[in-house]
Amino acid sequence: MLQSYNHHKQLKGKNNMANYYGSARSNYFIVKDADVFEKALEHVPDIEIDKEGDKYCILVTGGDFGGWPSSIWDDEKDIAINIDVPVLVSEHLVDGEVAIFMESGAEKLRYVIGYAVAINNKGETVAIGLDSIYDMAEELTTRPRDITRAEY
Repeated sequence: MLQSYNHHKQLKGKNNMANYYGSARSNYFIVKDADVFEKALEHVPDIEIDKEGDKYCILVTGGDFGGWPSSIWDDEKDIAINIDVPVLVSEHLVDGEVAIFMESGAEKLRYVIGYAVAINNKGETVAIGLDSIYDMAEELTTRPRDITRAEY
């Protein structure tokens, strides 16, 4: 039997431990078969599935300190099984539909992260992260080596 498996992210800071706290959600998207879709995600921990008309949205409600769940626990095998929520969802999207998954968070104010991935029903993806700003910022200066990172 599969059940929730909370993987807590403990990230080391300069002098002590600090936890990562994030928020994550998707856009609204249309699936081929609502019952099959809901059944496929019933064992994914720490998410809430919201519905508006024929469109679904996934909200992260906890676990992993607000990030997308990455595993589920299999009691029979006594192991954690890796999962990829965007891939799970993509298998249920109607043709031409795109689901977008966003996450942002921070470890105190040591650093802030954010990323988004878009995926279609064919499993094709595009992604962007906040870190890409550093490459983009280099185009605005004649001194790219002087650009510092927004972290410590």
